[in-house]
Amino acid sequence: MEIGIFGFPLSGKSTLFSLLTGVEQHPLHHNEASTSIAKVYDKRIEELSKIYNPKKTVFATVAFVDIPGYDLSSSQKEKNRVLQFIQNSDAILSVIRAFRDPAVPWAPGSESPIKQLLNIETELLLRDMEVVENRVVRLEEARKKRKLTKEEERELELLSTVQRGFEENVFVSRLGFSDDDLRLLGSLSLFTSKPLIVAINLDEEQFSAGEYLEKDTVLKHILDNNFAYIELSGKIEAELNALPEEDRTLFMEELGISQSGIQRLSGVVYKHMNLISFLTVGEDEVRAWTIRKGTHAKSAAGKIHSDLEKNFIKAEVIAYDEFVKVGSMQEAKSRGMVKIVGKEEVVRDGDIFHVRANA
Repeated sequence: MEIGIFGFPLSGKSTLFSLLTGVEQHPLHHNEASTSIAKVYDKRIEELSKIYNPKKTVFATVAFVDIPGYDLSSSQKEKNRVLQFIQNSDAILSVIRAFRDPAVPWAPGSESPIKQLLNIETELLLRDMEVVENRVVRLEEARKKRKLTKEEERELELLSTVQRGFEENVFVSRLGFSDDDLRLLGSLSLFTSKPLIVAINLDEEQFSAGEYLEKDTVLKHILDNNFAYIELSGKIEAELNALPEEDRTLFMEELGISQSGIQRLSGVVYKHMNLISFLTVGEDEVRAWTIRKGTHAKSAAGKIHSDLEKNFIKAEVIAYDEFVKVGSMQEAKSRGMVKIVGKEEVVRDGDIFHVRANA
C-alpha cells in the first residue's frame, strides 16, 4: 500500500512525511520523491504483546511517498514530472496549509486553504482529461480498422461517462463504478480515481481552537466530493515526537487528545481506503496484517503465506474484544469462544486468526 503525499511548496508535507516515517528529507533532494515505510499504530497489538511477550511485535505498515512540492509557476514539463510521482500511489494525501507564519511565505496559488484545494483538484483533473482524451482517440482509431473487443467497447462507454463527469469537475472516484469497471480503467492510472485524503496543517492556536480561515467552505467542499479529512498540526506533532513517552502523554492530555495526529492519520487512511487489520498471536510473534474489508478467510491466509492459502482447511477466529476479556487462547477455547470457520468466512477488523492447513 503506497500513499503519495502531495501539496504546494512550504505546506508542511515533508514535515509530515518525516514524522510519519522517521526519515528526514535532505534539502538537496527536495526535487526528488522519497519513499519510506510508516508504522500503523494499533493499541490492540500493544495489548496483545503484553499478554504474549513475544520475541517480535510487528505493526501493520504503509509506504508513504514524499512528492516534490507542486509549483503552479513551474513549466508544464516540470509539473508533469512531479505529477508522475503519483502514478503508482494507491491514494493521495493532499496536505493543505492553513497555519500562519510570517517567516514562511505562501507559494503561488496557495494563499488560502480553499484556493489550494481547488487548484490541486484542477491540476489532477486537467492531467486526467488529457489521458482520457488520448485513450478515446486511440480506441476510435482502432475501431476504424477492426472490430473492438467487448472490453474495449465497455472501456469506451466508461470513458464517455468519465468525460461527462470531468465537465462538471467530478472525480472518477465519485462516479460509482464497480471494481470490475475500475480494473478496466486501471492501465490509465487516473489520479481522480484514487482515494483523496485532505490533511489540513494548522498552527498551535488554530488546532486548540479548532478553527481556521475558510473552514466551513473547505469542509463542505470535502464532504460534497467524498474526500477524507483530518486536521493536525505539524508543529505540535514535531513537539510531541521530541518528548519522552511520559511527557508526551501529559502534553496530549493538556491538548485534550488521546492520539497524536500521526496516529489519527493512519486511522483515516485505513477507513477511507476500506482497509482493516486482522491479528496473529503467539510467543514468537504478535502481528497485524492489512487486508481490504470483505476479504474471505482463505485469501487472508494467503496474506500470511501463499502456502497457507493454497493448503487452507479451516481457520480459528476470535474477535479481539472477546479475547481480551479472558486473556488467553486456552481459556477462550475452553469457553467455546473461538469459532472454526471455512474459506468463505469474511474476516473482520480485529479478528485474531489462526490458519489450519495441510502440511
